[in-house]
Amino acid sequence: MKRSSNDIDKKYSIKVIVEDPKSHPVCPHGPTLLFSKNNTEEVKRFFACSAYRDRKHCGFFQWADKSSNLQSTEKLEARKVEQKKFLKGINHRKAYVLLNKIKSLGRSNRGFCHDCKLLFNACQDKRHENHSAIIGLTDYQLEHPSEMLKPLDETKKEAQYLFSKTSVEFIVETFRRLGYQYVICVGTPRIHEYIQSNVGHDMQSILLDLDDRFHSFFGPMEFCWYNSFNNHFFFDEAQGVFEDFLRNTRGERTVLITDPPFGGRIEPLAYTLSVINKLYMGTNKTEETLPIFWIFPYFMEPQILNYLPEFNMLDYKVNYDNHPLFQGGPKGRKNGSPVRIFTNVLPSLVKLPKGEYKFCKRCDKWVSKENKHCHICEQCTSKNGQTYVHCKQCDRCVKPSWQHCHNCQRCAQVRHQCGLVLEFNGACLNCQRSGHKRANCPDLLPALKNKKTVKK
Repeated sequence: MKRSSNDIDKKYSIKVIVEDPKSHPVCPHGPTLLFSKNNTEEVKRFFACSAYRDRKHCGFFQWADKSSNLQSTEKLEARKVEQKKFLKGINHRKAYVLLNKIKSLGRSNRGFCHDCKLLFNACQDKRHENHSAIIGLTDYQLEHPSEMLKPLDETKKEAQYLFSKTSVEFIVETFRRLGYQYVICVGTPRIHEYIQSNVGHDMQSILLDLDDRFHSFFGPMEFCWYNSFNNHFFFDEAQGVFEDFLRNTRGERTVLITDPPFGGRIEPLAYTLSVINKLYMGTNKTEETLPIFWIFPYFMEPQILNYLPEFNMLDYKVNYDNHPLFQGGPKGRKNGSPVRIFTNVLPSLVKLPKGEYKFCKRCDKWVSKENKHCHICEQCTSKNGQTYVHCKQCDRCVKPSWQHCHNCQRCAQVRHQCGLVLEFNGACLNCQRSGHKRANCPDLLPALKNKKTVKK
């Protein structure tokens, strides 16, 4: 269905109010976020779920003005019941005891039920016979649950895409080379699993993730149920565990890596990282900033640097196992994965694999092999896996497929509607967020994936 210009204006005007959400109303997923919706007549503010953008997954909505803030007793009680129901049945300590019992069983008796999200003894527990379950778990599967669990692929929920083995090994090896010993894994279970299984004698890691299924596979000191969009720990004990982890680092050799859903808002994520950094510095009484590696698509660079100007984008292309567009090779995207690493670590310190990447002495950093140094811009300008070319009229490097349009007074695709790019100020024509174009819109990637499958 085609949107009217009025619908586009309304969607395009929604913004996140960046502030501490602790005083906000609470939904089952923690404190809500405050949004503002601007139209030609007025500005309205409202609270909505921080984790899920689609109201069918979390229906919380509340106007922020005082007259609408008065909630009925019945509604407040209903919300409390909903929160208790969401947390019901989760006991991390019991889950850890069960994990150790399952490990002591023979392989043929080890089972995991996808429906109940529980480990079980297949010999004794017959309740899962008609459920979607896997039986015969190996030690490797118990230590690497992300390779066994069904990915959460709802784009407006968790949108769970998992690193390839090559990317995991590169990231962990980079951490070792930089001397990091303590790793905070926010939404990066495969990094956590690899550290626990392969380099646990050199590194310690803790996983903070929204996926509650990890309660069954990692102990209370290894996993915290956590929502990064509002910096919310679902259990107070988990928050205490995380603070103890920070304290044990003594403010040294620590790094944070995060791989949030690509459809998520930049503003609350950037705010969360700043809060964690302050906690890290305050806990350890240090002036050293916490090193951070943020995994995100290259076309979101303007937005990330807008909120975190001290960050730089590395050329390393992060690949995923379960997404055809986020990987290289014959089955992947033509120019390789569009996902990059944004970090506050000096780029010259991060050595990329030889062969695919090279070191640029002028830029003092590793870049992709197709990235050509522009002597006019005085930097390696390529972003998307192509070799950019310099446009004298625009006085900048652009994609090789673009041409300069004298009507728009800028470079654009050969077939484009003049004035349309200027009208939306460079925003995506699908979601109206800036920083990328419709062809690379995170909201459309699953649709493009399905379309590609149908064509085959």
